[in-house]
Parts: sequence; C-alpha cells; structure tokens
Amino acid sequence: MVKRFRKPDTIEAYNTAGFRERYAMENGTKSTVYLNGHKCYKFTYSKDVDYQDANGALYDTVDKRLRA
Repeated sequence: MVKRFRKPDTIEAYNTAGFRERYAMENGTKSTVYLNGHKCYKFTYSKDVDYQDANGALYDTVDKRLRA
C-alpha cells in the first residue's frame, strides 16, 4: 500500500526522493524539525525493521532538497 500525499511540499519531497527516502516516506512517520531556521521533514520508522538505510531521512522545504 502506498501512502497518498496531499500537501504540495510533501509531494515535491516524494518526487525528489530516491528509493531509500521513498521507503522512509511510505513506511514511516513524518515529523517537523527546524535546522538553521529551515523547516525540514524527518521521516522515521521502527528500528525493528531490518532495512535501516533511510531511517531519519530529512527533506528541507526551503532549499527543496534532501539533506544528508
């Protein structure tokens, strides 16, 4: 099942993301964090899942890119 994203900035984040980040967006929960005054979305999922490559993916809504 794929999540349906409705907010334009979340849709843009999904379209910008690679496979790993999309996995975090589809299977995790979104929280809002602020880094250096920029609003960012952080996508996290359970640490019990074997696939941990994308856990904690950050999308910067000001720069419109994924952060490392």
